[in-house]
Amino acid sequence: MKLKGHGKRERKKSSFILFLKLIPVIALIGAVGAGVMLYEREQPHVSMVNDISLLGPSGQFTFSIIDEKSGLQWVEVALLQGEKKVRLYSQTFIRQGYFSAAGENKFQEKIEINSSSLGLKDGEMELLITARDFSFWNWMNGNESHFQTSLTLDTKPPQVFVMESPRAIKQGGAGVVLYRIGEDAVRHGVYINGFFNPGFPLEKKGAGIFGAMIGLAFDQDSINDAHIVAIDKAGNEGRASFGMIVRNAKFRKNRTINVGDGFLQLKLPEFRNHYPDMAGEDVEQYVFTNSEVRKRNNQKIREVCMASAPERFWEGRFSRLGRSSTQAQFADHRTYFYKGKEIDKQVHLGTDLASTKHAEVGAANHGRIVFAEYLGIYGNTVIIDHGLGLFSLYSHLSQIATAPDVMVKKGDVIGLTGITGMAGGDHLHFSVLINGLFVNPLEWWDAHWLDLNIESILK
Repeated sequence: MKLKGHGKRERKKSSFILFLKLIPVIALIGAVGAGVMLYEREQPHVSMVNDISLLGPSGQFTFSIIDEKSGLQWVEVALLQGEKKVRLYSQTFIRQGYFSAAGENKFQEKIEINSSSLGLKDGEMELLITARDFSFWNWMNGNESHFQTSLTLDTKPPQVFVMESPRAIKQGGAGVVLYRIGEDAVRHGVYINGFFNPGFPLEKKGAGIFGAMIGLAFDQDSINDAHIVAIDKAGNEGRASFGMIVRNAKFRKNRTINVGDGFLQLKLPEFRNHYPDMAGEDVEQYVFTNSEVRKRNNQKIREVCMASAPERFWEGRFSRLGRSSTQAQFADHRTYFYKGKEIDKQVHLGTDLASTKHAEVGAANHGRIVFAEYLGIYGNTVIIDHGLGLFSLYSHLSQIATAPDVMVKKGDVIGLTGITGMAGGDHLHFSVLINGLFVNPLEWWDAHWLDLNIESILK
């Protein structure tokens, strides 16, 4: 006869003996698992975030390293040229443990390079990135990977030659500069007192020959800096300076405009609808519109006129509104009065032309429509890109009869004159711009000036 408790004790004893037998197996499995983790053989993975095939006088690149298992122990970045090695970066990481993530699993770094301080010669070299992890493999030295890529050091600036430039330029005037570049450039053009005018190819004149349309602001009485710049793919900058004489232009300085309550009541609702941040009394809202909104509008015009077609669309002189009289001139200096008190001063950057009410407005020359919508003080406005940095602007329109990206011919109707924007009577405000800078339309209506200063150089 068997006792009930005896069987249970036997089973417990057997289980305990089995457990004791399994301890070495469990320990062995744990040791093998730990060994696999500690002695993992996966190398760190190195990759470049950006291209570094060409290095100029200065540059930067970003690299990334991933080691999902034991983590990074050490990283070094160096340039190799012949027998010379220049270390750009080195970093040692502190061990955080003995299994997974003993070091950084993901690492990214941006390296800034000043090649003039490296003592290396222009030409081919190698970029070497070495990374080592915290694995116990390789006699506890860790897995090591080597990422190597070729690059070229180029610190020689492009050669720039001035071929032709205006001897003199009027305030508010325009001209063309011709130049030659000795190698391919990613950016080139002409700076006039800090204002950049991008260049365009003149293939008919030969390879490497370019031109740039330039303008001078109405209030510039001297040229402190005029130079051509060319920047190559490596970032090297070549320059060539030239001189120009500034000829003073006679602009009307004392133009007076009296602002009445009737005009305010007529115009302010239009502006409030588009600029809800207007505040204060009516006269304060008018001054805000005439000054702050004007600045915003001119900035928008400049942005639109900074991206011109590299080919020429226009032909011959520009036409003006038919059977029109001049109501205001370019660079008129205006003083605004309200009830006998001066409230504002502004400069008129165009020519106002008046004809019959709702007169048809034709394109002044061939080009592409790049803007056709309402624009604050200018009202309904159309801007045409004539290519090579040259633009014309038509504003205060009662109707717009065109749309962006439409190609127009000289004389094509693009709208009707009107009183939208800051206009007191039906007329057309016409402006000419070069790379976003307002210049005097009179020059572009003059066939003789155009042939002497533009056509003869571009042909």
